[in-house]
Amino acid sequence: MQPLEGEALGSWIDAMAKDRGIAVKQLLREFHLHKLGTLAIGQTRLPTPAILRICRLTGVGEPALHAMTLARFAGNALPHLPPNLEADAGAIGQWHAGAWLCDRHLRWCPRCLRENGRRWSLRWLLPWTFACLKHRVYLASECQRCQSVVTPGADCTFPSRCEAGTANERFHRYGYDERCDFPVTKYLPVPVSDSAVLSLQARINAWLDGAPTADDRRLVSLTAVLTMLLSPAMLRRGDPVLLFAVRSLRAPRPWQERALWTDPLRVAAAACAADRMLQSNDSAAEVAHLIADYRTVDYRTTPWRLDAMDWAYGPALRPNVYVDELVRRGTITIGSYHLR
Repeated sequence: MQPLEGEALGSWIDAMAKDRGIAVKQLLREFHLHKLGTLAIGQTRLPTPAILRICRLTGVGEPALHAMTLARFAGNALPHLPPNLEADAGAIGQWHAGAWLCDRHLRWCPRCLRENGRRWSLRWLLPWTFACLKHRVYLASECQRCQSVVTPGADCTFPSRCEAGTANERFHRYGYDERCDFPVTKYLPVPVSDSAVLSLQARINAWLDGAPTADDRRLVSLTAVLTMLLSPAMLRRGDPVLLFAVRSLRAPRPWQERALWTDPLRVAAAACAADRMLQSNDSAAEVAHLIADYRTVDYRTTPWRLDAMDWAYGPALRPNVYVDELVRRGTITIGSYHLR
């Protein structure tokens, strides 16, 4: 079975297991991927022995296997990825725990899944993908029935249904733990009403694919900053859905915590706000001053302290001139962050 264009490794392995009528664990052992600990690690970067074995058993070429792993984005969206999986297993695990990924809180396009037989795109694991260009909808990020975040299955494969437990704690005393079981393909996605959102997604895709312009690099750098610092005052124009997403804080459930960058609507809103700020061709210092002014309209207290772990890898995209200027101005503080 050949992988689809842009498909994630876990999705391809899951589809192959179903096609052969075997369990995913059995296929992972056949490919020697069980030695990595989890499929999520293999989906980050495959070791050379595993690549050679999979190529020999399936006939799939090495470039196609590389295209199904997150290593293809190592130069842009996922910096600081250790170069050698076998020699730096500990570093890979540490990087994977802190990297800007959505592999624990999934996102997807329901229409794509319905059309391709539930094959998941690798791009959906990155918070930079917030809209489906084919169907002109925002990606889903939580169950439409119970509002829980959707997480990978036991083998780190992509689920077909929401596996969240019941929200009624009274039943747990009696051993009753009903699952939501809502199909991910039944989610009704929110349509994109602003064509500028799709244009921004296309530009970010070009950056992910390693063919960005200087303007695209500035766009993603400022988008990463605004994902953390977004305020309603920055979204006076554009798609009203995005303004609602920022005002409501989009908490999936009161007792569930989710990082800001795992919400596709918030990232889309940050990209729109960043694009408008950059249209005037202001310097980084002037943009930082503008961010502070917008934030003050909605949130009076300064400086704003941000979690250093949220900026550890993807969001910082260091060196990031906008982060440097905001820190220099005293607008934000980020743990032990040092100017470069």
